[in-house]
Amino acid sequence: MAQINYYDPALRRAEKERQRESDEEGLRSGRVSPEELNRRNGFFASLEIIESQVICQEEFF
Repeated sequence: MAQINYYDPALRRAEKERQRESDEEGLRSGRVSPEELNRRNGFFASLEIIESQVICQEEFF
């Protein structure tokens, strides 16, 4: 039988806080650079970008 998961804001908040603490410790210890941390936590971090191209056929002024 399929398991039903529920979103718990309190658990998510605690998870995010643990991740922030881990990120801060990584920066303090030098295990991770600010650039690497930004790359990992950035808006598009979860997307796998294989190849992309931007084509503009019209100009907007």
